[in-house]
Amino acid sequence: MKKRLPLNLSLGRYRWIAVIAPLGFFLMDAQQVMAQQSMPHPPKMIPDKTFSVTAGTTFTYDSNVFRLSHLVNPAAFTGQPRRADQIIITSATLGFNKRYSMQRFEVTGTLVDNRYMNFDFLDFLGKNYNAAWHWYATPYLHGRLTSRHSEALNNFANLSGFLNSTNRNLRTFDNYHFDGILELNRAWHLIGGLDHSVMKNSRLTIQDFNNKVSSVEGGIRYVSSSGGSLTYKVRSGRGEFINRPAPLPDVLFDTRFDEMEHELRMHWPITVKTSIEGRIGYLDRQHAHFPQRDFAGFVGDLNINWLPTSKLQLTGGWSRQLSNYQTAAFAFQNPVYERFSSSYIAINRFSIAPVWQITEKTALRVRYDYIISDFHGAVVPLPTGNRSDQMHSGLVALDWRPLNVLYLSAAFHRDHRTSNHRGFDFDSTAGSVSATLNF
Repeated sequence: MKKRLPLNLSLGRYRWIAVIAPLGFFLMDAQQVMAQQSMPHPPKMIPDKTFSVTAGTTFTYDSNVFRLSHLVNPAAFTGQPRRADQIIITSATLGFNKRYSMQRFEVTGTLVDNRYMNFDFLDFLGKNYNAAWHWYATPYLHGRLTSRHSEALNNFANLSGFLNSTNRNLRTFDNYHFDGILELNRAWHLIGGLDHSVMKNSRLTIQDFNNKVSSVEGGIRYVSSSGGSLTYKVRSGRGEFINRPAPLPDVLFDTRFDEMEHELRMHWPITVKTSIEGRIGYLDRQHAHFPQRDFAGFVGDLNINWLPTSKLQLTGGWSRQLSNYQTAAFAFQNPVYERFSSSYIAINRFSIAPVWQITEKTALRVRYDYIISDFHGAVVPLPTGNRSDQMHSGLVALDWRPLNVLYLSAAFHRDHRTSNHRGFDFDSTAGSVSATLNF
């Protein structure tokens, strides 16, 4: 029999090593939000500036790096009695922005060095880039060709309770996208595109959950004279678990899947100071061999932007997404964690984010998110029922730009998650200071 990577559970002839297949980007926790909100910013593309350089550093204190419950003894998972760490993130970015006749090219490349003081086995050097060609065949036929590569640690909040949930596991994401717009007239546009994405994990223990998805999309857009737009688009995709040559019936892990998504998107300026952006869609994922893992449902988001004064901006929003989240029986490494079974996760997020421009050089940012995560599609009957989590997440940040080339920021972030299943709750507090030089 052909030998394959160790993957299975405690039942049968395999041992349980890999336990989860997260195929999407799930809810953000403090680790990701702090990194995005306070780490050095990439250079802003200025039309008259061909080259740009950014260098910066961020110091972060994180009280609960692995998002462990208070019921868990951290020494049993990490070999250390502590949960907290100090993290230094240093980055350097090169940017290129150039227009040639009707064509425009944008490229940014970033090196991000992550250093942990206590859990130094998490250290890594991330290599990221974005490239875009804004192409024009004629003024009425145009689009974009883009490529993106990113490297980051897997979100520890999504791996709570599973084997290898406290290991260094880098997730690499590559995306290649082509889209085109044909303007039939000023109001009506035809749109179409191709998309290919590849997601990989660095640890062999979850290597089988690497995947790639290829999609084709098309639709029609209406653009109003006031600048608003209404777009209908349909996307058809084929996904594949690239390290799984054959389905695994013992655990209902498939080799491929098909996706179909219908979407209606709107951007509309209501007044000079108020605009609304929204999307509603229906996503249907079908697996090739195990329909028990199929899921379908409504997805979407709604954001309202309001400028009550020249110095105050307020954004409020809601979003709903469905993502693959496959588990199997006896997948937990510690009896503290209450077992559950799922095939996908539904996440509802409610947020409010005011920004106060105190002076021309100083701004105060605040954000609050309330997130509900429901785990559905159980393939193993358990008396504990479906898992459901609720999380409160808050961020306060003060930004100061004393010089055009210098950007300083200080941020504080707090997360509190509760769950109807034992062991999946956690509290975390993070604070950071950062400095960035832009040339």
